[in-house]
Amino acid sequence: MADNPRKWLTAADCAARTGLTVRALRVYEREGLLKPSRAANGWRRYGPDDLMRLNTISVLKALGLTLAQIRRLLRETAPSLLSVLQVQAKSWRERHGEAAKALELVEAAIHRLERNQQPSLEELCELVNALQERSTPMQERATLMADLMKELLTTEEQWQWQTWWARHSEDLNQNTLYLRERLQPLAAMQDLLQQGLLPGDPAVQEQVLKQFVMLNRYGVRERTVRMMDWNLALTTRFMELGAIARERYPDKSALPFPLMGAQLWQFYEQAMAASAPARAAGAVIKSAQQLVEAGEDPSSSAVDPIVNKLTAVCAEHGLGDPEVYLRFTPFMCRVNHQPRPPLAERTYEFLAQALRLRTKEKAAPQPTVTARALHFTAADLSAVRRAYARQMGLMAGVIDPSVESAFAAVERENFMGQGPWSVMSILRGTFMTTPDANPAHLYGDNVVSLIPSKRLNNGQPSLYYRLFAEAQVHEGAHIVHVGAGTGYYSAILAQLTGLTGRVTAIEYEGDLAAKARANLQHLPQVEVIHGDATQVPFAPADLILVSAGASRPVDHWLDHLKNDGQLVLPMTPDQGMGVIFGIRRRGDRYFASVLSPVMIYPCASARDPVSAAALAAALKRGGERGVTRLFRGEPLPEENCWLRGDNWCLALA
Repeated sequence: MADNPRKWLTAADCAARTGLTVRALRVYEREGLLKPSRAANGWRRYGPDDLMRLNTISVLKALGLTLAQIRRLLRETAPSLLSVLQVQAKSWRERHGEAAKALELVEAAIHRLERNQQPSLEELCELVNALQERSTPMQERATLMADLMKELLTTEEQWQWQTWWARHSEDLNQNTLYLRERLQPLAAMQDLLQQGLLPGDPAVQEQVLKQFVMLNRYGVRERTVRMMDWNLALTTRFMELGAIARERYPDKSALPFPLMGAQLWQFYEQAMAASAPARAAGAVIKSAQQLVEAGEDPSSSAVDPIVNKLTAVCAEHGLGDPEVYLRFTPFMCRVNHQPRPPLAERTYEFLAQALRLRTKEKAAPQPTVTARALHFTAADLSAVRRAYARQMGLMAGVIDPSVESAFAAVERENFMGQGPWSVMSILRGTFMTTPDANPAHLYGDNVVSLIPSKRLNNGQPSLYYRLFAEAQVHEGAHIVHVGAGTGYYSAILAQLTGLTGRVTAIEYEGDLAAKARANLQHLPQVEVIHGDATQVPFAPADLILVSAGASRPVDHWLDHLKNDGQLVLPMTPDQGMGVIFGIRRRGDRYFASVLSPVMIYPCASARDPVSAAALAAALKRGGERGVTRLFRGEPLPEENCWLRGDNWCLALA
């Protein structure tokens, strides 16, 4: 068998031909349900025994068993393929015409086994595919969401999510009531859709208005915003499971409660957009866009009429608190993979800031005794920086003494310009202006705006802490920092590499490069270069850190990695989240792994529409955490590639 490669399938080929995903195969292997062999080059390979095992797993899942139960059953009794197929044949017979094709495949396999004939590889693939496509509603509803969560979320993330709900019992009760009551209008909308009614039909809009009433009654918007404040990244990952399910199973008429199938979801969204509340709020947003385009300040008196109008619309149409509405609406668009255009996103942020400014002005009367502003001495700020450095390690999930010392040593206020500053809390997801120029405001896990008009920021400290810790920078190393901004993270890298090392900081924006040069002039091991980092010559590097989103690897960067050097590369589509890959060079080979999800300013010279579209499609399919290699110039079968570009490929194990 080993001498005939046609009797083996790669992971990608097995997934494509059985209707599974590569991620599902990895989950089965991790759970001890599968043990594929390995080819000489290290690729997993699946043969007849593995496909028989997949049939067994599919049947047992269809009967409602969990993966843990299946693992125990296979360990204890190891049912034969013949007995499993007999059970499945009985199930298909009960479903008559719907299962005709699957029944034909299963019974053909049974007859072959009864005659002691081995089913062919093609027949086994067809069997697994049939089971995936025609599994029972029980299996779909009982296991789909659980499988998606296990596939896309870590055990720790699931635990954090469940812990939040356990600690907020009243929210849990309200959410349960909301989901239960929501069933009736959704079922009614499904019937109206099947009757051929349009989204704007009065009968459809009657159900939409019920949805608006429920959103207020059960505090859905407010609860969602509080969860965003608690953990924006985790809330996003959980809430986008519905969109992922619809994209993965677009033809399914029903998905597990509380999810909606793709057809009903599209109808629901169109009906919501056609509603009187959405149209009234949309008109206000459109008016505000004109002020954003004109560069108006949120505090300007020209914004007053629009804020007043939005407040009135929210009150009249039951949209709740205006600021909550402005945060909730674009967030839900993002998690449903329907992000609004950048101008619209900025308009929501603009109006939210305008509302906060006016709410602050209308606060309680000024106290008769004015509280004295806090003053931080140099010693105080040194203590603040030490606490900040430790906190960033905790936020990053790793404590690295050298990275912590480097973060504590660098004064962030020296790189952010004159305060007050515009900072964004990662938890709130919105920018705010600090109340004064106290440097203490900069020592949190916050993004700081550098050029607001271009949305250029100094990035999230905990993310950089984690990247630096994983890169394991050693003294004497040469580090290239692409997208150095005003030099803050370049200065921290200089602390890590020491006086015996070297940092080449490259910045494309001329004014930022000039500021970085001034800010870093006291560090003799740092050289600041203004230019295009995809073209600027530099010496071979131990680490190349890219602080901008590329849509493809750049040959210039890969070519200039030392042996065992690492490229930290954010790869982002034109819209939505991307991922940061760590690419390490060993001789002529490049090994890759996912380091973190990311949203970051684009690196214009490392992008093109074709690779951006291919990256978006690959991220939509998922499976990026299975990437282990970057191949350059080597012909590689399509089934092994997670993402292929011009003369390169990010490959699965």
